[in-house]
Amino acid sequence: MRHILLLPAFIATLALCACLPVTSKVEVGTTVGFKPDPALLGTWRARDADTDTPVYVHILGKEDGSMTAVLVTPPYKQNLGDWSIYALRAATLGTNHILNAQEQIANGKPSSGPLATQPVLLLYRTSGGGKLTLYQLDDKATAAAIRAGEIAGEIDPGDTGDVRITASAAALDKFFASARAAKLFSKVLVTLTRLD
Repeated sequence: MRHILLLPAFIATLALCACLPVTSKVEVGTTVGFKPDPALLGTWRARDADTDTPVYVHILGKEDGSMTAVLVTPPYKQNLGDWSIYALRAATLGTNHILNAQEQIANGKPSSGPLATQPVLLLYRTSGGGKLTLYQLDDKATAAAIRAGEIAGEIDPGDTGDVRITASAAALDKFFASARAAKLFSKVLVTLTRLD
């Protein structure tokens, strides 16, 4: 499955894989509202696993309750550097901290396609030492939950078919407040370290 976002290493993975990460037709948290989470705001760093290049993520709050993430990878060897912008909306449902992420700009060009029109759902957890870990939905486990009727959704044909959640806002928020939903976020996307 195609992995999402937040670091150029993952963007490179996008190009290599056949399908998208799990998306939703509705943002999680619409029934409780969105506001910038102070635990997310600031500047973060991670390292590209392949090149050991630092990657910087700047998360800024907005008055409309959303956040903006600006991702920057400095130039490295033949790469001139990369940057992208994502719209983020955070919601807390039960004990689950959910982040809706949509790509807006990739290297100066407006984004199009599913990553720009449908939110990718991430679970986030902060921990000691200024760490922030983002988890993405496991596509196969989410597809199984859809087939079992736990949440409404669509699954494209094939072993690597895209998975989309289609539940209404109320049903979506009820499901993502559950411990069952938290277990579907079994793939670590990235761990970031806060910069002072």
